[in-house]
Amino acid sequence: MSERLLIDVMPGEIRAALVADGRVVELFVERRGRESLVGNLYLGRVERVLDGMDAAFVDIGLGRSGFLGLDGARTGERGDSDRIGDYAVEGEAIAVQVVRDAVGRKGVQLSRRLSLAGRYLVHTPGRFRIAVSRQIADEEERERLEALAGSAADADGGFIVRTAADGAGEEEIAADAAYLQRLRSDIDAKKAGASPPALLHEEPPPLLRLFRDRVRETTDEIVIDSPGGLAAARGYCKRFLPALEGRLRLQTGPEHVFDADEVDAEFERALAPRFPLPSGGELVIESTEALTAIDVNSGRFTGGGRLEETAFRTNLEAAEEAPRQLRLRNIGGLILIDFIHMRDESHWGRVLEALGGALAGDRANVRLIGRTGAGLVEITRRRQRDSLERALTQPCAECGGNGRTVSAETAALRIMRALKREARKAGPGALTVAAAGDVVDVLEDPAAPAMSELAAVLGRRIALERAPGYGRETFDIVAGG
Repeated sequence: MSERLLIDVMPGEIRAALVADGRVVELFVERRGRESLVGNLYLGRVERVLDGMDAAFVDIGLGRSGFLGLDGARTGERGDSDRIGDYAVEGEAIAVQVVRDAVGRKGVQLSRRLSLAGRYLVHTPGRFRIAVSRQIADEEERERLEALAGSAADADGGFIVRTAADGAGEEEIAADAAYLQRLRSDIDAKKAGASPPALLHEEPPPLLRLFRDRVRETTDEIVIDSPGGLAAARGYCKRFLPALEGRLRLQTGPEHVFDADEVDAEFERALAPRFPLPSGGELVIESTEALTAIDVNSGRFTGGGRLEETAFRTNLEAAEEAPRQLRLRNIGGLILIDFIHMRDESHWGRVLEALGGALAGDRANVRLIGRTGAGLVEITRRRQRDSLERALTQPCAECGGNGRTVSAETAALRIMRALKREARKAGPGALTVAAAGDVVDVLEDPAAPAMSELAAVLGRRIALERAPGYGRETFDIVAGG
């Protein structure tokens, strides 16, 4: 299987697309000021302990308290009748880690079971355990890696071997372990001199985190459209992934890094509630804070034959596509798929087998639970960060929040990307942008530093004009005006 990673670096935003065998299978976006906090460690102070909820709220300096549930509060094995008060006392200073970003009205979710991620290992301070990723299937390789991780562990914590360690040598594992143990010591020293709330450890910037968590040695090509981003990637690869240094490439010329694979169109499709299937059926995807429902419709299917065969073929297509949509849209939590009803149990078996096979390629912690009594197929997928929809859109004021529309910030960043494209193709001179008033407001105020940086990179003056009657998704760029 061929695999390419395409990275678009903009002032204020980084986007990436993983393309496998010519098809986009994963999308990534992170914006300045809205970076993920997952993995950050804090020294916090317990504000409230709610025995009835078996939960505590911890001030970690974010303005909104983090949520610490009973499971996250436990630092050891589960007790028979333990309560939140056994692990958190009001006014107490405790070290916690963000395990899920704030979603909607919910603050960040915290845990007292700390972990530090490296390229090949995850270090677990205070918990001596050696475990190997379930995605490493070869038993001999699992035993080898478990032995290497065990020999590198010390009395202050164990390791979890990541999927990326498959095939890694003894020196690479030992070096990663030593780095994480030094990091743990640095955090302990910082904690000893800190007063809550305080940040003890911050995850790497988005580009380097992308390389650490998503790039594999089997990746055939990594294309970046920013010289600065390429330099940072080279530095990371030189230290951790020397085999990939020669596969890094800078995107040059008039084409955008996403153009050849139509990645921007994939971003648009991943925001739509309906996704067409090859035979004419469709997936209807609707998310709430509690769960995501995926309805499989036969639509315009005209394959002929009996109703059972029509349902079976459409369901097979849905079983292949639904997991890809979960990855593209970064949907987490509880997922229910309402397949078209089938009478033949052998057909159900083949659909569930196809679904399980497609889910196996997901890097997130995903579990196929099976069919419920109502005939729905239940899946859980670990949610750490906002979905793509929440990252790129906002509640629609026109419909009272029942639907969503592209945010002014998203529209402004689209214009900035379009300016990069236009500057490569247009003749010399200034570039003038005509756009909706609230989009220009974003470009002139919160995005002003990024616009100045973009103008310097392009070597052009950029003028902005408010266009009455323009919607957020409408804009014009005039060269030389």
